[in-house]
Amino acid sequence: MDAKARAFAEEAIRAVGRADAPTARTFIAQACEADHHIGPLADTIYLACAEIDSEGGVSASTWNTLADAVDSAELLAVVEGSRT
Repeated sequence: MDAKARAFAEEAIRAVGRADAPTARTFIAQACEADHHIGPLADTIYLACAEIDSEGGVSASTWNTLADAVDSAELLAVVEGSRT
């Protein structure tokens, strides 16, 4: 993953952890612009945002899917650190 895209993805994941769906959507959109190959991660971030909007939080299964969608130990650490 492109370094710029990774930075945006990290911020998107952190925003999901704060239940801040608008910010997560913004950062993942920027990540997609920087690297068009992050589709599965983007899809999972959008799923998490939909859960935040409808349920106020992210389910354990979506967090697990998000952990599976990242491509590095660094991003996995962000997921695990942001998981609520």
